[in-house]
Amino acid sequence: MRGKNRKVKAATLEGKGLLTVKDYPYPDLDKNCAIIKMEYSGICGTDKHSFEGFFHQKGGRPIPLPVIQGHENVGIIEEINGDLLDHDGKKLFVGDRVVPAPNISCGKCFACRNNRPYYYCECKLDYGNNIGAGKAPHIFGGWSEYLYIIPGSHLFKYPDNLDPQFGTFIEPLSVTGCLDKARQWSSEWEPFRSGDTVAILGTGPIGLFHLIKANLMGAGKLISIDPSKFRTSIAEEFGATNTVVSNNGDEIKDNINKITDNYGVDLVVDCSGVSEGFSIALNLIREGGMVLEVGIFSNSHAIPINPHSQILEKSARVIGVGGDDISQYYPSIKLLDRTIHQLPWDKIISNNYNINNINKAMEVAMSDKSMKVLVNP
Repeated sequence: MRGKNRKVKAATLEGKGLLTVKDYPYPDLDKNCAIIKMEYSGICGTDKHSFEGFFHQKGGRPIPLPVIQGHENVGIIEEINGDLLDHDGKKLFVGDRVVPAPNISCGKCFACRNNRPYYYCECKLDYGNNIGAGKAPHIFGGWSEYLYIIPGSHLFKYPDNLDPQFGTFIEPLSVTGCLDKARQWSSEWEPFRSGDTVAILGTGPIGLFHLIKANLMGAGKLISIDPSKFRTSIAEEFGATNTVVSNNGDEIKDNINKITDNYGVDLVVDCSGVSEGFSIALNLIREGGMVLEVGIFSNSHAIPINPHSQILEKSARVIGVGGDDISQYYPSIKLLDRTIHQLPWDKIISNNYNINNINKAMEVAMSDKSMKVLVNP
């Protein structure tokens, strides 16, 4: 049904812990805009932080409430007004299945004009996060029946032969481009090189994707650390050689010392999502080791760090990962396509809920008995 009375149902975050299902008007399309009929959207750790009330995230920009969350999206183009191109400049058509990247950079600020990564943009828009639902056309997040696409969006055509549920993996898989950077920036004695010991601290969905990528890149010992036995058992199916089921820093370090003969880990990817994880990660690396900080996307709370013993004395390298790598979307789709029969990708999806059950979906996503929780219209 088209026309002014048509409604769009969407799960909307209206305050800390307050998710409601609301109806919005189906919008008219402005020039060079599009509407995607949503198929699936993932619940990310960032979404959980927002739900918990951490509304100041990367760059200190507040989330404008109300907001429709959901940035791990896949859907089918419903309407186009004008020309719509994918990231490689190829024309897209109604009926194409696409994965939209969450960030839209302005192209005008210092970061954009100096070839910085697109998420460095000083005034970027972010689907499912910093574009509020208070003003028309409202529907800027994936926990909705439809998603409004504005000019400057990065769209990636998704193969028809792949399960569309796996399209929600592409955004978090693109974040694992930090492992490629770690390899590019490594030296003879610095990680990340083939055979290095890699520990994933926090093996929820984003941690699991980094574990998968590290395994495919030739990690030696590959250690999954998480307080949930459910999650570490899934990590084993994706190549984890060792697991540590704990969230206690001393206990984790003791186990790492046993696994590495007191040498320490070459590379730790902190996907724990809690501030304490960063300090634990610094304590696990060997001299000259590296920490990739991936999991903290909101200003939760400060923690004590000893710059001498934890960083200087270890000649540690720390790389902050501020967002998804736009150059990694199509490679991530290709990686998924190439390994679709080699890896048990379906086991990453633990639950799938209709948006009418968004509160149950979030409750399950917040528990340690879930992996990737999907939302569908």
